[in-house]
Amino acid sequence: MNYARANHSAWLLLSLCLVAISSCRPASEPTPNETPAAETVVSNIPPFKTKEPEHYSATRTITTLGPNGEKFVESKLLGRDGLIRREESASQQTRVVYLDLPEGRFILWPEQKVYAVLDRDGAPTPPPDNEEDSPDRLLHIEPSVTTYQYLGTDTVAGRNATKYRVVVNSSPTESVNANETLIWIDDALSMPIKSEMRSRDSLVVVTELSDITVPPDKQLFQIPSGYEKIPFSALQKQLRARELNP
Repeated sequence: MNYARANHSAWLLLSLCLVAISSCRPASEPTPNETPAAETVVSNIPPFKTKEPEHYSATRTITTLGPNGEKFVESKLLGRDGLIRREESASQQTRVVYLDLPEGRFILWPEQKVYAVLDRDGAPTPPPDNEEDSPDRLLHIEPSVTTYQYLGTDTVAGRNATKYRVVVNSSPTESVNANETLIWIDDALSMPIKSEMRSRDSLVVVTELSDITVPPDKQLFQIPSGYEKIPFSALQKQLRARELNP
């Protein structure tokens, strides 16, 4: 498996792990973090529950380390204020902001102080899953188990957190894609603020939240004054030209 495919596989595995973590327990259940078990628990249900805060902002940094020393870092500013959201990505060439507001979804280019309405026709579509690495295949190639282990309390970026070790598809069978994830759950926010995933082929993906602000700055969810509204097709064309000619 080359680096690109390994990276894609790791992303899928991490996504499946985090989806399972965030969706398996209803809010009515008591919080398992209050009385964590010290022993290893083998289960399809994690011994903790997580949720996304309704009002917060944070910087999410994902660092991917390849088996041959490759390194890729991606950072995004994430924000939520009830039903409205902000996602701000930064590449080497430019910075783009997405706002989900009651009036619709918008894309902003701060460098040029322009924005456009992002409709369904203009929304970016994710790349198709490789058949070999598709989520369906990862879930059904063989029966598998997930192991959860409580590792005690820790501090991440000055915040108190509870640490767990999660092993997905822990099987000696070669056809099972085993991977291990260390995950830190913020005690105050009840959300993952750091994870370290290690795959069988030595790929490491570290995800960490920093600059956490509760509540968030209201200005994050507003289109700044002085920005010019242009058609999405025009903004898309300008962004493509900027990427090709930095």
